[in-house]
Amino acid sequence: MKVFKKSLQALGATALVMGSAITFSAPATAQDVSLSDILDLVRRDSQQMSAEDERRLQEFRQQTAEQARLMSEARGQLNAAEARGRALSAEFDENERQLTQLSAELETQAGDFGELLGQFRTAAGETMPIIRESLSNYEYTGRAERLAEVSEARSLPTREDLDALPKAMLQEMVAQSEVKTFTAPVAGAGPDATIADVEVMRVGVFTAATTDDTRFLEIITANTDEPYLRVLKAQPGGDFQAAMKKLIAADEGEVVITPVDPTKGQLFAVAGEMPGLGERVNQGGVVGYVILFLLAVGAAFAIFKIVTLFLMGGAMRKTAKTRQAGTGNPLARVFEAYETNKHHDIESLELKLDEQILRESPKIERFNDIVKVLAAVAPLLGLLGTVIGMIITFTAITNFGAGDPKLMAGGISVALMTTVLGLVAAIPLLLLHAVAASLARGNQQILDEQAAGLVAERAESNTGVA
Repeated sequence: MKVFKKSLQALGATALVMGSAITFSAPATAQDVSLSDILDLVRRDSQQMSAEDERRLQEFRQQTAEQARLMSEARGQLNAAEARGRALSAEFDENERQLTQLSAELETQAGDFGELLGQFRTAAGETMPIIRESLSNYEYTGRAERLAEVSEARSLPTREDLDALPKAMLQEMVAQSEVKTFTAPVAGAGPDATIADVEVMRVGVFTAATTDDTRFLEIITANTDEPYLRVLKAQPGGDFQAAMKKLIAADEGEVVITPVDPTKGQLFAVAGEMPGLGERVNQGGVVGYVILFLLAVGAAFAIFKIVTLFLMGGAMRKTAKTRQAGTGNPLARVFEAYETNKHHDIESLELKLDEQILRESPKIERFNDIVKVLAAVAPLLGLLGTVIGMIITFTAITNFGAGDPKLMAGGISVALMTTVLGLVAAIPLLLLHAVAASLARGNQQILDEQAAGLVAERAESNTGVA
C-alpha cells in the first residue's frame, strides 16, 4: 500500500511539473488557470484513486476470507467422507469375512448335499441350451430362463427350483411326441419378409411349418442373443410340402405320413437349395438347349413316321386281302401297275412291278435317316458340351485356384448336364428310329411279297395256258 501511495505522489509531482511547464509556455491569454488550481485538481484525483484502491482492497480481503471459509468447509466434508469411507471399508471387510465364514459353515453343514447341488446346477446348465433351441420353447416359454437362474444362483435352491429341471425335461420329452399348432413370431413370414406372428404347426421338436402357406421353418442360433424362427429361404418342394399340407388338413386321430427333419430345418434347407429340372437344364447352357431342340425335332419326325407307317401297314394289309387296285396306298399302286402291265410278258411285268416298288420305297423310308442322324448327333453335342464345361472349369482353376469348389461348379455342371442331355436325346431317338425302321421294313416286305405273288400267279397262268 505504501508503494502504491508513493506512486501516486510521483504521479502528482509529474503532473505538477508538466502543469508548470504548460503555464510558462502558454500565451498570455491562458494565465487565468493557476498552479494552485492544478495542484488541487491533482490532489482530488489522487484522493479519488486512493479511495477506489481502498475499496477494491477491502473487497479482495472479503473474498479471500470467504474462500478460506469455503476451503475449510470442503476440507471438513472431505475428512467426513474419508472417515465414512474407512468405516464402510471396514464394514465391507467384516461382511466379507462373515460371508466367507458362513459359506464355509454352509459347505460343512451341506456335506454330500453340496456335491449333489453342484451336479444339479451342472445338469441345469447343460439342459438349458437344449431347451432354449427347441421348437417347443416357442410354445412353452420361460423354461430356459428359469433353468438359467437355477444354474447361476449362489444361494441354496428352493423346492420349486429343484422341481424346475425335471419338469422342463419331462415337458420336453412329451413335446417330442406332440403334433400341435401355436402362434409365434416368425422372421420372413410378414410382408416384405418382415417378422410377423403366424400360426405354426410343429411335429415333435423337429419340424415346423406355417399353416397358411405351408412354408417350412428353421431355428436361427448363430450370431444372435436369442434364437428365433425364420422361414427357409429355399423351400423343399414335391413330396415334402404335399405331406405337410396333408398333415395340416388332417383331422384329429387321423394317421398321416409326414417328413421329419432331425436337424430342425437344416436338411430341408439343403433339399430346398437342390436345383430342379428347369435349373438343371439351364446349367447345360446353349449346347443343352440345342440338344433339346434336336430331341424335339427328331421325336416329332419319328412319331409322325411311326403313325404314318402304322396306318400305311394297316391299309396295305387290307388291300392285300381285297387286291383292289388304286392310289390310296403303296400296295394299291402296285396292284394298279400290275393291272396296267399284266398283258406284257413275265420279264417285263416283273420289271414294272420292281420299278413301282422302287418308286414306293423312298416314301416308306422317308425321315428315317433324319431321325437316325439326330440320334447320332445328340451324344456328340453332349461331348462338345463336356469339353466346353471342362474348359470353363480349368479356366476358373487357373484364375482363382482350386481352393473354392463353388468356382468350378459352373463348368462341371455344364460338362455333366450336356452329357446327360445328349444321352437323354440319343436313347429315345434310337428307340423311335428302331420302331420306325421296323415298320418300314414290314411295309416293304408286304410290297415284295405281294409283287412276287403276282408274278408267280402270272407265271402259273401262262404255264397252264401253254
